[in-house]
Amino acid sequence: MTTSLFERAAKILSDMVRIPSVSGSEKPLCDFIADHVSSLGFTSEKQEVYKTGYNVLVRIGSGNRVLFCGHLDTVPQFDMPEAFQPRLVDGSLFGRGACDMKGGLTSLLLLLEELRKHEQTPDMTFAFVVDEELYGRGAMELMRSGAKADICIITEPTNNKICIGNASCIEFRLSLHGQSGHGAARGGQNAIRNFIQFYGSFEKELEKLLDGSDSKFPMKPIINIGRIDGGYGAWVIPPVIAADILVHMHPMTSYSMAYSKVTDLCNKFGELLNTKIDFIPLHGCDGFILDEQNIYVRWVCEAFKAVHGFDPKLGLIEAETDANALYHKGGLPCIIFGPGDILYAHSSKEHVSVNEVVKNYETLFSFVKRING
Repeated sequence: MTTSLFERAAKILSDMVRIPSVSGSEKPLCDFIADHVSSLGFTSEKQEVYKTGYNVLVRIGSGNRVLFCGHLDTVPQFDMPEAFQPRLVDGSLFGRGACDMKGGLTSLLLLLEELRKHEQTPDMTFAFVVDEELYGRGAMELMRSGAKADICIITEPTNNKICIGNASCIEFRLSLHGQSGHGAARGGQNAIRNFIQFYGSFEKELEKLLDGSDSKFPMKPIINIGRIDGGYGAWVIPPVIAADILVHMHPMTSYSMAYSKVTDLCNKFGELLNTKIDFIPLHGCDGFILDEQNIYVRWVCEAFKAVHGFDPKLGLIEAETDANALYHKGGLPCIIFGPGDILYAHSSKEHVSVNEVVKNYETLFSFVKRING
C-alpha cells in the first residue's frame, strides 16, 4: 500500500465526514458524490427519494452483473463531540459516519477512480443510497426502478469479514400497566416496579427461545432495550410504562417466529404478574444466508486472500442492513463486506482505520479483475 493511497482515502473520507448527512438531510452529501463521480468522467443518475435526498447511480456497461451499494445517511450527532470535524489519530479517522458507513463509501469511490483507468470492465452499477438508518427508502426506490444484478456487495462495516448472511430482526414496544395512585400510599399497582420484576426474566427467556448457537454460522440474539417511558413524578404511582426493544437474531429465525415467541412470553408473564402487557410490533425483517459455493462468494474470498495473504473469515452481519430488503424484496443475493467495527458505529467514539478502508478497496478491485477474467 502506498502512502499516497492512504492519503487519498483519508482525504475523501474526511471530506465526507465534514458534510452532515443525518437521515432526511442527505442532499449535500448526494451533491458531493454526484460531483465527485462526474470529476472522474462518469455520468451519474439522480434518483429522487421521497422526503430525503436522492440516490446517486453510476452505471458501467449495462450495470446488470454486479451492484455495489452503500448508504449516505448517518444517525444524529447524539453525544459525539465535534462529530463533523474529522480527526486522524494513529491511522484512524474519527467523526460521525466514519465507520457507518463513509469508510465503505470511500472504498467504493476509490474503486471508481481505479476503474476509470481500465477500458475492459464487467457490467456494474454503483448505488449510493439514502435513508438506510430510518426507513430504507433509498433501497426501496432502487428496487422500484428495477435494479438487477447477479450479486450485490454492500460495504457496511464488518471488520472486513466477508458476511454471506444477514440477521433477522424484530422491533417492538412493550407496555405494562398498573394503577395510578398517591406516591405515599402503601401497596398499589406500580407499573415501573412491575417492569423491573418482569424484564430480566423476559430477556433471558427470549434469548433462549431465539438462540442460533447451533448453526454453522452461530449467532446468539442481540437484545437492546433502547428507550423507556413511564410515570409522572415521585408523588404518583405510575399507571403504565413503555419500553422500545430491538432484537437481532439468527437469519434462520424469521420475523414471524420471533413475533410468536414474544407474544407467548407477554401472555405468560402477564398471568404471572397479574398485569396487562401490551405487545406492539413496530418493525421487522427476515434474514438470509447465501450458499458458500456461490461463484461470487468464491471470487470475493480469492480476492481477499490475494490482498491480505490469508483466508478470509465467512460469517453473518448481526444487524439489519439494506441487504435484508434487497434480498427478500428485490431478489438480489447480497454479500456484506466493508471496513470498520460496528462496535463504534453510532457511538461517541465512531472511527474507522484508513488502512482498513484501503484494504477493502484493494480487495474489491481484485474481485472485479476476477470477474473480468
